[in-house]
Amino acid sequence: MRAIDFSRQTRDERCLSDLALDRLVAGEPVDAALTTHAADCARCSGRLDEFRRARAFDAPLLDKLRLQGGSVVPLKRRVRLATMLPLFAAAAILLLFLPRLFRPSGEREKGMSTLALDVVVRHADGHIEALAPDGRVRAGDAIRFLVTTPRPGHLVVLGLDAAGTVSVYVADGDQPLPIERGRKQAMPGSIVLDATPGAERLVALECDARFSVANAVDAGRRSLERAARDPRRVSPLDLPGCQEAALTMDKSQ
Repeated sequence: MRAIDFSRQTRDERCLSDLALDRLVAGEPVDAALTTHAADCARCSGRLDEFRRARAFDAPLLDKLRLQGGSVVPLKRRVRLATMLPLFAAAAILLLFLPRLFRPSGEREKGMSTLALDVVVRHADGHIEALAPDGRVRAGDAIRFLVTTPRPGHLVVLGLDAAGTVSVYVADGDQPLPIERGRKQAMPGSIVLDATPGAERLVALECDARFSVANAVDAGRRSLERAARDPRRVSPLDLPGCQEAALTMDKSQ
């Protein structure tokens, strides 16, 4: 699978956001001008194809769930975020393979006092599991992020690796992704891991106000440099008005 790439730094102001493209893929009613632009713009049509490929990749999971007589638990709908198929596919993964991540409705609000980041790993052999702290992954594995937050805000998820690189895994281009209050909300798309070996620190950063993703990346680079490029020693980014959650994984080739 070719993962949806959320690491773009900027986009032309005339181009559609990932949120708008998600709505098109999900088949939701949109302004006719958006559909026309997506068809005429090379950048947007290519980006739309990426989202459609991701949708096709997730389809077998939904088929497997239907064959087993299961049902998809609808996750809380987020304001302006309409990635319904990826969300349903993530719910299917969790219901089939990770039931402990879901709780009866009466327990859902427990433990929602702070931001939390969970990661689901689909290994190259098809095995799916929750990533444990310092859990091992390999190049070619796919990961998907689940975010729990007690408040609405604006979110990015960064990866800080042993090569000194800061990658943007969840964002809306050069802007953060709007997120509502909720438990274990599946972020759109999945990321296929590259061959960079060693530890990688995954950092979810949620802020009250909108902010520049570039500023978050710069803060990640500074933190990584202070830690002598050792992701295990990375300190919090400490951006004003923001909360953080982090998880470290160990990647082998």
